[in-house]
Amino acid sequence: MSSSRPLTFAALALTMPGAYAHHSPAAYDMAAQVTIEGTVANFEWANPHAYVSLQETTGEKRIWQIELLSPSSLKRYGWTATTIASGDRIKVLAHPGRDPARNVAFLQTLERSSTLLLDARRVITNTVPAPQSPGAPSFSAKSFAGTWLTLPGPALGQLLGGAGTLPMTPKGAAALATFSDTENPGRDCGEYTAPVYMVLPIFRSIEIGTDSIVIRGEEFGQERTIHMNRTSHDGATASVQGDSIGRSEGEALIVDTTHFAEHRLGIAGGLPSSPAKHLVERFQLQPGGGGLIYTFTIEDPAYLTTAVQGMSPWSYRPDVPFQPLECNLENARRFLSE
Repeated sequence: MSSSRPLTFAALALTMPGAYAHHSPAAYDMAAQVTIEGTVANFEWANPHAYVSLQETTGEKRIWQIELLSPSSLKRYGWTATTIASGDRIKVLAHPGRDPARNVAFLQTLERSSTLLLDARRVITNTVPAPQSPGAPSFSAKSFAGTWLTLPGPALGQLLGGAGTLPMTPKGAAALATFSDTENPGRDCGEYTAPVYMVLPIFRSIEIGTDSIVIRGEEFGQERTIHMNRTSHDGATASVQGDSIGRSEGEALIVDTTHFAEHRLGIAGGLPSSPAKHLVERFQLQPGGGGLIYTFTIEDPAYLTTAVQGMSPWSYRPDVPFQPLECNLENARRFLSE
């Protein structure tokens, strides 16, 4: 086992989108790296994150619990629940836990038989769509309906790794400074909300009905309903996803959402939202239909001094089966432990 300190904390925060989306990196020493070679004892394909139990074959021969990305994020790189299996010999580069007695680490790279299967450090910067199925044609969406992959765009780092740069009120700054994973609703498999949930690099499904549009995400199987048959929020009930009203504007879909319930991660990682939160989103089909651009403007006078805007690119992926996966409570609490 070897260690090094090649990157700053700020840079590392931006290389772990799945993790930083839901919890702080407090459990790991983000300034250190370890190389571990061993045999897979178990591979857990579950939400919020996949895990590998790795029996070290050199050094102290410990059993390590290695945290990976979410299953939906791993699918972007062609992974499935059977990509690795018990008995496989692998080599990982990872950030070790701060408590050396716990034998936990957050994955950076994973190799099997000298073949690189995953480089999590590239997730935030690689906006190239995941490879299409062999022989698949070039896809062209005629509408918003279908399966889409959210790519790691500017908004991912802005709302997660870069939350501290947002224009916060003193109340917002205090909330961000004191955030702890024990306050994270995901610890109890609670819902996440827009815009944070909408910029995570996962697969999504959009279904267009007569009076509404439903957007579902693979991670936790969450869904939002956008009402296309009304123009007023009057009488709406507050909820985690709020009350969304949509309208068409050329080849764009404009969504106005109010009536959000208070949420501990309602604006960004560690930054809450209040019932005054107002979100306007735009889904713009790109020429050729191969993708869309998701943009948002969010206001919340309780936590933001000015409106915040952001953008994420989405790729049209009808070749990938949409497979929502419910949250596993045991997995979530292990994932969100500190």
